[in-house]
Amino acid sequence: MTDSPATGDRRAASHARLVAGVRAALSGPSGPALWRGVAGSTLLMLGGFGAGAVPVDGGVAAAIGLPGYTFGHGEVLALVLVWTGVALLTTSWLALGPRAVAGRLPMRDAVCATALWSAPLLPAVPLFSRDAWSYLAQGAMASAGVSPYEFGPEAHPGPFTDEVSPDWRATVTPYGPLHLLLMRGVVALSGGDPTVGVFVLRILVLFALAALAALIVAAARRVGVHAGAAVWAATASPLAIVHLSGGLHNEIFPLAACVAAVVLALDGRRLGAGAAIGVAVAVKATAVVVAPFLLWILLARRRRSAGGRPVPRACADTALGGVTAAAVLVAISVASGTGTGWLDALAVSDRVVNYLSLPTAVAHLVHAFPGTPGFEDVLAPARTGGRVVLAGALVVAWWAHRRGTREALRGIVVALLLFVLLNSLAWPWYHVWVAGFWMLARPGGRVTTVAVAATVFLALVIGPNGSTSLYSPPLVVAALLAAVAAAWWWARATADDGGPPTDVRTPSPARAA
Repeated sequence: MTDSPATGDRRAASHARLVAGVRAALSGPSGPALWRGVAGSTLLMLGGFGAGAVPVDGGVAAAIGLPGYTFGHGEVLALVLVWTGVALLTTSWLALGPRAVAGRLPMRDAVCATALWSAPLLPAVPLFSRDAWSYLAQGAMASAGVSPYEFGPEAHPGPFTDEVSPDWRATVTPYGPLHLLLMRGVVALSGGDPTVGVFVLRILVLFALAALAALIVAAARRVGVHAGAAVWAATASPLAIVHLSGGLHNEIFPLAACVAAVVLALDGRRLGAGAAIGVAVAVKATAVVVAPFLLWILLARRRRSAGGRPVPRACADTALGGVTAAAVLVAISVASGTGTGWLDALAVSDRVVNYLSLPTAVAHLVHAFPGTPGFEDVLAPARTGGRVVLAGALVVAWWAHRRGTREALRGIVVALLLFVLLNSLAWPWYHVWVAGFWMLARPGGRVTTVAVAATVFLALVIGPNGSTSLYSPPLVVAALLAAVAAAWWWARATADDGGPPTDVRTPSPARAA
């Protein structure tokens, strides 16, 4: 069946508008930063072939007759390209920031930044982590009937397992059943080739990133926040480009689903919101942190609508949404054939040790004193204490942010930040959860300055091949100096911009409340 002339005309008009929008962004005030970011992303892609999480056979470098690009002087050149690319991406993002927080960055420009800075990474190897190889190995295991919740990738030898870091080959997966279903689909489309699998996975991630940007825009418009600022913080930041578009981390899927849940709750669509939370939890349990705040969003909506008894009705809405979330989660678990085994595998996170997690940082400090027990003996109670504090802090944050939609969104940011900091482990890409909701919560200028500095620091403390630099004093000092310089520049650049950005198009009273 061929398309009608009217359909063809609409597609042509849509394409023309898209091209015109990109041209306008590149030729406008954002143009220099956008082009610089494209150059940075391109250098990041090229350097990644030598210094990233390259395949064990050498990948593209070996295929074109340059195996020396992955070690020795060749790797040094690759590292220079990677870090130059990161620097260009970071400074490009910073250059757009003052206009973003002042409400002057068009949403079009922020979306173009996300797209144009992600596109050059399409052919890249996984960057700053080898997790993507583990994802594919887990998908291959699930396809072969080997449970990733009972065995590590080493139980299913093959080309996908060969790419997994030796540190994780005996480790079960902590991710939910939807993660396995997605990875099974990616592996099936790859034809058994890990390199093709990475390409397919990146297409999936970029589609999810585009969906996240669209959902951020929808949420911003509903709560009266400038959409350009919200997209700038959520999907155009170095953390999103480097660790989502580049690193292919699966945070993107539950994060997009959680933002979708918030948008649906803002519209009063409780069943849809519950289903979205169920989908998010089915990928990663972190999404549970967002779910309780939907009660306050639904309650605020009930209070604005005509009719009495808003609290009982909001509670009924939330209960119905919770039942829907549970039903979706059970259905996905059944479809995956893995049951609830993933719940038992969540403890695998205890294997990761770095001081981005506050309990681990406390354990390091205590262990530094003479006469203290071994580090593992200090770490275990520190993590237990962290879990107890986290549980209490999440309840307090939930209750303290019950007074309306704006407070609920701010509570989501606080709760996610508490989770990232007090959890037993933390990686830089975990902070994309916080960035996703950051501008929706209308943060103040000073706290945004801290967030910018933290973003720069976190973008620099993991090596291109996934190795951590957190215990290398020279590299940590360099990252800290870069973060301080970024904060100093940011404070001066935004000194006259006033408070948090609001939408210049005054929203309806129901959506602005």
